[in-house]
Amino acid sequence: MGDGKRLKEIIDEKATNVRAVARAAGVSPTTLYSIISKDTHIRFDYAIRIANELDIDVNEICSASPFSGEVSDEEIYPTFPDGMGGILKSNRIDVYLKHSLKPLLLMYGMNSMPDVDNLLTSFYKLDDTARQEIIGIIRVLEKHNSDPERVEQVKQIKGW
Repeated sequence: MGDGKRLKEIIDEKATNVRAVARAAGVSPTTLYSIISKDTHIRFDYAIRIANELDIDVNEICSASPFSGEVSDEEIYPTFPDGMGGILKSNRIDVYLKHSLKPLLLMYGMNSMPDVDNLLTSFYKLDDTARQEIIGIIRVLEKHNSDPERVEQVKQIKGW
């Protein structure tokens, strides 16, 4: 079974329809109908948008989710064929992924990453003033609503 049949089941359970979900998620209704009728797999970027719209975990409708199980180092920061010069290995991205992002994923769960991805995408759509306001709001919330246990866990991550 692909992802299409499961998606249709969830759409029916949520008492909505394919066209409404497609429109709200920014996916072509024709594409969504095709996925369902052919019971094919859903592209992960579409699955994130659809899952957010249906208020479900992305793994419920996307068997190809990179967050559906154990994630290896190679999946997070792949090595490239000769000629690429190890582009990720030669800069700070590798250090960030290996020592910051991966420990957070392991600590708080792979299923939180689609939400993080959506938040980052939304954040960078904002103008400079709005981004600074968001940073200010987070600092205030962090000051008054931090979880001491999580603060200590995050401190254990190398480089934080």
